[in-house]
Amino acid sequence: MSIEGAAVVLLAFLAGGTAVAVGTYAWRNRGEPGATSFALLMAGVAVWSLSYAVALAVFDPGVRELIEVPLEVGKALIAPAWLFFALGYTGRGEYVTRRLVAVVAVVPVVTTLLVMTAPTHGLMWTDYRIAPTLGTATVLFDPGVWFYVHAVFGWAVIGVGTVYLLEPVLSYGARYRDQGVALILGAAVGFAAHVKSVFFLPPLPALDLTPLSLAVTGLLFGFALFRFELQGVLPATQVLGRRAAIDDVGVGLVVVNGNGEVVEFNAAAATVLRVDPASESVAGEPLSASAVDVDLDDPEPQRIERSDGDGYRAYEATVSTVADHHGRTVGYTVTFADVTDREASRQRLEVLNRVLRHNLRNDMTVVVGNADLLAERVDEDDRPLADAISRRGAALQRLGEKARDVEEVLDDDAEVRTVTPVGVCRDVVRRARDPYPDADIAVDAAAEPRLSVRSAVLDAVVWNLVENALEHGGDDVAVRIAVRADDDGVRFVVADDGPGIPDAELEGVRSGTETALSHGSGLGLWVVRWGTRQLAADLSFDRPGTPGTTVTVTLPRSVVDTGDGDDEDDAEADDDSGSAESTARADAPTAED
Repeated sequence: MSIEGAAVVLLAFLAGGTAVAVGTYAWRNRGEPGATSFALLMAGVAVWSLSYAVALAVFDPGVRELIEVPLEVGKALIAPAWLFFALGYTGRGEYVTRRLVAVVAVVPVVTTLLVMTAPTHGLMWTDYRIAPTLGTATVLFDPGVWFYVHAVFGWAVIGVGTVYLLEPVLSYGARYRDQGVALILGAAVGFAAHVKSVFFLPPLPALDLTPLSLAVTGLLFGFALFRFELQGVLPATQVLGRRAAIDDVGVGLVVVNGNGEVVEFNAAAATVLRVDPASESVAGEPLSASAVDVDLDDPEPQRIERSDGDGYRAYEATVSTVADHHGRTVGYTVTFADVTDREASRQRLEVLNRVLRHNLRNDMTVVVGNADLLAERVDEDDRPLADAISRRGAALQRLGEKARDVEEVLDDDAEVRTVTPVGVCRDVVRRARDPYPDADIAVDAAAEPRLSVRSAVLDAVVWNLVENALEHGGDDVAVRIAVRADDDGVRFVVADDGPGIPDAELEGVRSGTETALSHGSGLGLWVVRWGTRQLAADLSFDRPGTPGTTVTVTLPRSVVDTGDGDDEDDAEADDDSGSAESTARADAPTAED
């Protein structure tokens, strides 16, 4: 054997050793997507390369032909393992099913059997002979039909796997692109060498350079493993993470093509489509066959109702277009949010408000009116009873009014208007005149800045803070409303000198829940809490050393309207330009404090 021949044998051993090292590393990290298939791929490379290194030193034709069996075993592993690795690497590991494995294994298994029985037929080759090259035992033969079938099959399978690897190269960013390029280059080197050997192309036609080139392939794969952290940073993580997010988000998602036919859907959408989550029976069918109410051309939320053996469900469908890189619509995504519970809660709230605002209020008006008449006709001893009925009836009337405030602050469609702090405070003072004619309310608010907010919600919040102070503060309570604007936002500060809000009520409002040990005596503070959330405002309570409570509602700076605005409240607020500091009483609602 010449020096060149010895170098060829050494290169074959080097290729096998490199494959063993890289494959061992992959096997140790087989918990990663595609790692087991990658280890199997390297095992095939190792078997092929090491068997070829031995075969190059065997000049006996009979023994040399027997060595073709382990050579073929190594070859048989490479193409399927490459495909399975590419699927796992790109997050499509679920495609590697028993059926796919069985289908892909047919040609390699048949080929191995034909190689084992090659002397009895001519399907693999004929005229198998030793044709020394560089002093090594290389061979030549006349290829049979199955020899080419096997070669084309391997190229096709490896080509499919390479196509999958092109996705991260093109789409997933620099780190994934470098990994993919290293893998594809490694496969390309082996592919080019294999084409040469199949057609016995020069130079050195009898020398199969494929197992030798696999040394370069192994080095490129090792570079991908260690330099680009192939088994630590995978496109599969990104793909599987997106898929898990879609499946776990709890919102039904259906992807349809430009013709309105279902392409894919997640498990949450199965109920809407009325199919088994694991079924693909609706794929390719029009979405209208399962969700006839969805208009793909309407971007606004659409209501979908379903009634079957599992009961009634209501969904909110939202359609979004899917466009290609030219901006052309190629499909749609349709999300189905289950709003059954939300709608049931809304309906219960509407019924509750209707009862409180109409039935309770009207009935209490009758009760209070009759209680007042009764108080005038009974003697002094029984008058306190009539007064008690009147007071409690009036309290229930106010509770009915609270129901209106609750409805306003929980209304997602509350109108956004431009208002001024002066206008808000003036409305609150005006509202207090009737139920609290002797109220002592001072306001310190400037006409600016204008605020772009859900005005009904802001009114309800400030009013309930003032009313709570007046209702529970006693006859002599004084309430002060101040508005301040700075870089942190716009603050509405409502302070009183009453006995203060009980700890039990503050605890319930702060925690967001009521318990047997902590329950509010009314809805006022809850209206404040819900309203500030709707306004994206901060809410704080402070009880200084002196009697009373100071409540601060801080609106974000983003609500300040820097435009010219011509809202009605702005026009009215011009009458109070500069500043407004007044005391609201029944007899002197605008007197200076």
